[in-house]
Amino acid sequence: MITGNLTDFEIWMAVTGIFLLRYLLIAGLFYFFFYIWKRAQWTSFKLQNKWSNRTQITKEIKYSVLTFFIYSLGVWLFLYWIRNDMTKIYFDIYEHGLIYFVTSIVIMIILHDTYFYWTHRLIHHRLFFKYVHKVHHTFDSPSPWAAFAFHPIEAIISIGIIPIILFVIPFHHLALVLFITFVIIYNSYIHLGFSVAVLKLFKLQNTPDDHDLHHKGVKGNYGLYFNFWDKIMGTYKIDV
Repeated sequence: MITGNLTDFEIWMAVTGIFLLRYLLIAGLFYFFFYIWKRAQWTSFKLQNKWSNRTQITKEIKYSVLTFFIYSLGVWLFLYWIRNDMTKIYFDIYEHGLIYFVTSIVIMIILHDTYFYWTHRLIHHRLFFKYVHKVHHTFDSPSPWAAFAFHPIEAIISIGIIPIILFVIPFHHLALVLFITFVIIYNSYIHLGFSVAVLKLFKLQNTPDDHDLHHKGVKGNYGLYFNFWDKIMGTYKIDV
């Protein structure tokens, strides 16, 4: 068992620390590079003239830390499922092979994008937006620190993808770790606030441009990694 002889409390403390460290490191690196170190070189690529001030950044970090605390609480339930052999986790990477190991991460990403699109549209409904998602949209010109600045209910909704993965996909524990790391990287990236396209060649990538437009109040661009659900459902918007 991956948890070894650690108690549930020790595991919870470790996971909480890892969640926070990854967020602080990844969002911090994005922020340091674009907002401090290379600010002059990248200013022309800034999507909005408004720059994050200390008050905004502090608020973004506080909400994000709360989100990761809520995520860490879910670990208790996930551990129960894993320890009682209720999930599809495996620990021998060769049980399904290296090709499947990589494929499983891709499957997680596609599943998550689908889950994110539809839950994101749901919390934009007038019955939920005012009480839940409005917190995230407080940051109309977001920085990478806003990537996980959620209302607690939204944080609970967002972690709902993990049980789906646990019960549906045979997955190696390291594949799940890599997937979660990718989630933090990409979420920080689309909240970057600068026009930086990585894979735009494929025309399916959700970019900071797309998500920044969403934060400006445009009703559309609900995807996380890709824009194909937005294009299928007619909610893909571009700045004109």
